[in-house]
Amino acid sequence: MLCCLSRSSVTRVAVLLVIVVCGGGGVAAGASETGGQPVIYYNDVASLVASRPELSIFNSALGKAELKKTLGQRNKSFTVFAPSNKAVEKALKNRCLICVNDDLEAKFCTSITDLLSSANLQTILLNSMVKGLFRAEDLNDGEMLHFPGSLVKEVHKTETRTYIGSAFVSTADILAGNGVVHIVDNMLGGTDFQKVNGSVVSINATTIRLATQAIGADFFDEDQLEEMAIGVKTLNIPGFNAIRELVATSNGGLRHHVPLVFDSDFSREETSKPDEKFKYPALEDVQRPKSDEDLAFMSVLQLGSLIKSKKVTSVELVKLYIARLKKVDYVLKAVVTFTEELALEQAVAADRLLTKGVYLGPLHGIPYGLKDLFAVPGYRTTWGSNLFKNQVINKESWVYQKLKAAGAVLIAKLAAGSLAWDDVWFGGQTKNPWNIYEGSTGSSAGPAASTCAGNVPFAIGTETVGSITLPSSRTGITGLRPTFGMVGRSWAMSLSESLDKVGPLCRYAADCALVLDAIRGKDPRDWSSKNIHLEDPFSVDITKLTVGYLPDADMGVVKALAGLKVKMVPFKLNYTVPSAEFIMNVTMGVDVLSHFDNWQRAGLDVGYEDQTAWPVELRRARLISAVDYVQAQRARGLLATEVRHVIESQKVDAFIGNSTDWERVCVGNLVGMPVIVIPTGFKKINGTRRCTTVQTGIYAAPYQDGTVLALAMAYQAVTSHHLQRPPVDNLGPDEDSSLKQFF
Repeated sequence: MLCCLSRSSVTRVAVLLVIVVCGGGGVAAGASETGGQPVIYYNDVASLVASRPELSIFNSALGKAELKKTLGQRNKSFTVFAPSNKAVEKALKNRCLICVNDDLEAKFCTSITDLLSSANLQTILLNSMVKGLFRAEDLNDGEMLHFPGSLVKEVHKTETRTYIGSAFVSTADILAGNGVVHIVDNMLGGTDFQKVNGSVVSINATTIRLATQAIGADFFDEDQLEEMAIGVKTLNIPGFNAIRELVATSNGGLRHHVPLVFDSDFSREETSKPDEKFKYPALEDVQRPKSDEDLAFMSVLQLGSLIKSKKVTSVELVKLYIARLKKVDYVLKAVVTFTEELALEQAVAADRLLTKGVYLGPLHGIPYGLKDLFAVPGYRTTWGSNLFKNQVINKESWVYQKLKAAGAVLIAKLAAGSLAWDDVWFGGQTKNPWNIYEGSTGSSAGPAASTCAGNVPFAIGTETVGSITLPSSRTGITGLRPTFGMVGRSWAMSLSESLDKVGPLCRYAADCALVLDAIRGKDPRDWSSKNIHLEDPFSVDITKLTVGYLPDADMGVVKALAGLKVKMVPFKLNYTVPSAEFIMNVTMGVDVLSHFDNWQRAGLDVGYEDQTAWPVELRRARLISAVDYVQAQRARGLLATEVRHVIESQKVDAFIGNSTDWERVCVGNLVGMPVIVIPTGFKKINGTRRCTTVQTGIYAAPYQDGTVLALAMAYQAVTSHHLQRPPVDNLGPDEDSSLKQFF
């Protein structure tokens, strides 16, 4: 029997008895034979299918499975997603279909004869039909179509195309008296198998032996291996495929959330307190500088004062910063998309509110840049990859919503390394404004470079492992990686839901505090985010703090803080876990693979910008067993417990050290600790104006973001390293002649 289809709920869950998808392709509202008009050509769906030469294999299969009579019933209506002959032949060639013989033995279908003689033919065909008439216009983007046997497909729609899972509707809305047929270019419900040297690996005791060797579990005898092979074929693979079709058809981790939520809270005491907004200082009598260059490098607090006093308008600032971005971007390669039209609209609205006496706070009318992992309606969200460079996600990411509500003005989507890997994207390598011979490093390269060059007052970046701390260190800016869970991440591309963090990149620590205050809080679509109580960094009495310093700490920072009456003590970050980096690699590799499983299975990784990066890492991650992944999380828990103990036992409120030590970067991210990176000096390169930056990280236990911000603000109050400007547009006559190629 065919199941009924409910159309009553808002998200209309369609219970489909239908077809399985194998291979690439896409969902589009393909060409309609009716031209939008309900023209009926055939009495019933069975007759319609029989009349179409491109559906001859499907028609033969319907006859063999005795389903033509069902589709010929005039008192019922059906929707059929019919695979073309090419779609069926592709599935057979790629061994994407499982057939069952009379002895109930499963094998690959490699020919039409195999398919037509299969004992499960009727089941295969029922998975291409649904009771009820649904034209392409009735299918909504994001709607989940539930198939028998736990098979689920998601509808994807663009302006011109409709996809069911990865099956593109090449011809839509062919009407019959009792239903409609949509021709698709893929068989729904095919099975994906890994290929070795171009041939499908048959699953038997030998291949299971190889698999167990790969994950260090080679201790089974031959009978046990054979039993495992049977279980893989009959249970694991069908179940895995059903789950993939349910939640893994879209890339980037945008739609389906993981309920295994990481919690970085050590004590749970801070979150029990009511949270309040920071009481930032109101700057009085701030004057507009004579030069636009000086204006561009003012702090957010200073710019906010100028806007509030109407000494400068938001529109003026938008034009200034967009002009600066455009002037040097052929060198820096930091901008993916200018959002100039949107920026001017938001700036005009911000200025208009001020004329009405409405002031939204310190970010009112302030321009900023957003890492191109965050969705903004009407603009590309490319994830830095050529494979997604035309992708438009018409959703408002949580961070964009929060900043828009605070009155901030988005002027550009800034470069992210391709799929958040380092500083190379489809537009090239984002350069370090202090030394354009090198990249800005880290995937928040665009936000870091633009902030450093005075091309935006602040920008928003993300860190899974190092992508805020490393580019902030390289470009000599102030970057905050907040406590895990501090800022919501909905409609932002994800690498790892237990590691991803969102944070501000600024030139001033006080600006980091302002931006964090605007974007933090519970995101209803991000289960890891929280309303976390933070101590107001503008009210922290640093003379009551004890701060540890690691052996690699900048002693100039130690002396500066000691001079401010902060108690400074030697500190050692001890733990027994042998390698935080390996735990990080296991965690991130598996998590990233889960978000881009479909991307790799479709073979799209061959077009990735750096073949030594994600393609290699994700292939390795497929060899990590579920048990070893869970054991790595246990080791992560042990690491967090030991870090908590060492902080408590040495009685420090925070500690300082090198911000680029890779093992420490891994530890901080695995534990979920906050760190603020601050510039502490510059070293000249070969007598030129180019420099290597010197940076320090101020770390603390989770939820002590207010402490690290207060210490950074105190240090910057008595130093001027954060005020230095890179020579990106004025290298001067003493610069290497070879640099002329860039200008």
